[in-house]
Amino acid sequence: MAAEAVPLSVNSDGNLRITAVAWEDDAKSVADLATGDDLTYSLKSFNRTTAEATIDDPRLTLRQVLQKRGKTTETIEVQGIFGDTADVAYEACAPGTKLHIAVRYSVDNATAWTVAQVADILHIECGARRKDAPVENGVQTYTQSWYPIQPSEEDVALSA
Repeated sequence: MAAEAVPLSVNSDGNLRITAVAWEDDAKSVADLATGDDLTYSLKSFNRTTAEATIDDPRLTLRQVLQKRGKTTETIEVQGIFGDTADVAYEACAPGTKLHIAVRYSVDNATAWTVAQVADILHIECGARRKDAPVENGVQTYTQSWYPIQPSEEDVALSA
């Protein structure tokens, strides 16, 4: 029996790009992404999780409680570099700002946004910034929640 094929992996270093686009603009448009704010290197971490609620579906005398999928909750939290007044993310993501965020995975950061590339599009409002405690031999950072205000879009093909 032949061994099954092992898919190639992509290193995460240098292969993630995060760009903010103004609320009035189109984050699916390469033209708007080209003029957006590239947040990638202004951030120290980008944590996006999705939790799904469970709906119990019990039945009379059935020994097992059946279940259905419930609503999902998406949580987005970023950690940014703090202290440089010229920092792109700190300026672009002021608390209360509504933005479209395009997140592109597995393509070299230096590659320009191009038609037909695939990205996740997040529609968010920026939360309050919380300055993180200083750490020895580290950099100053802040943590910020990005609140989804419209459903996120996964694996969207970009247009002109």
